[in-house]
Amino acid sequence: MTNNSFSIITPVYNRQDCIQRCIESVAGQGYENIEHRIIDDGSTDNTAMIIEQQALRYPFIRFHRFDKNRGVNAARNYAIKNSTKNFIIFLDSDDYFVKDALQTINQNILANPGYFHYLFAQNDRMTYYSQNPLLHTPTAILTFGDFLTGKVSGDFAHVMDGLLLKQFPFDEYLRTYEGLTFLQIYKAGGKQFFVKEAIVNRERGRADSVTREYHLNNKAALERQYISLNETLSLFHEDYIRLHAGYALSKLVKRIFLFGLALEKYDDNKRLKEKAREWHIHFPSLIRLLNSLHLGFWFRNATFAYSYLKNKFVATP
Repeated sequence: MTNNSFSIITPVYNRQDCIQRCIESVAGQGYENIEHRIIDDGSTDNTAMIIEQQALRYPFIRFHRFDKNRGVNAARNYAIKNSTKNFIIFLDSDDYFVKDALQTINQNILANPGYFHYLFAQNDRMTYYSQNPLLHTPTAILTFGDFLTGKVSGDFAHVMDGLLLKQFPFDEYLRTYEGLTFLQIYKAGGKQFFVKEAIVNRERGRADSVTREYHLNNKAALERQYISLNETLSLFHEDYIRLHAGYALSKLVKRIFLFGLALEKYDDNKRLKEKAREWHIHFPSLIRLLNSLHLGFWFRNATFAYSYLKNKFVATP
């Protein structure tokens, strides 16, 4: 039986301390039909030099460098567009494959054919998988509705059909926000096959982690989150209704209203409130009052303070 081929995609920015570990974890797989597409997102340290040296050792490396930092979504899009293998795997630059990860992936695809999207475990999320009713078994079949309604959340090691993924480029303005695109992929792919076996070890808690761009400590971060949430509502509100996911829809709409308040988008919030009535969604009295009095500036600063304290004193799970 023919083995599958894999394009492994790694965006990288100023990771001279760990990019070699990532590359060597790919090389150590001993898997022949691969390419490792590494996109340097305008690094200012020795990252590019290290990759160029490794590319001389490993012919499977396909290296491209951006002249300036454009964000992880732009780097992924470039690599996806130029990928040549039938499955695409995302591997962050501070993460690395476990031994025989690609063989594990290939064996599971061959044993469970017909899916466009396979999800594998990551070492730091095993407790979450074990405690989630949909993920505690060795394998599981998931649906778009499971993700939309929040029954399943968080990240996985993604193995995706290349033709499917190329239909849904990541939003480059949003830079790091990827959840919206993944919802589109989950919906288009039909069902996802999950394997509760860790194929990636992740390094978390880094001061330079791109997840810090999610921190709501500036107006630009609020704006990106607001756009992402609005796009989610626009694309999937009918799916929430079809799936009888009233609670999840209510939670989404209320978050949009809060971000609209923080960004002083009072007219937009007025229109959203009218739409919410159709869905029998009601906002808390205090939030309605702050919006009617146009006190978004004060709410925004309170949001910044809360985000700062949360991320300073609460450990990332």
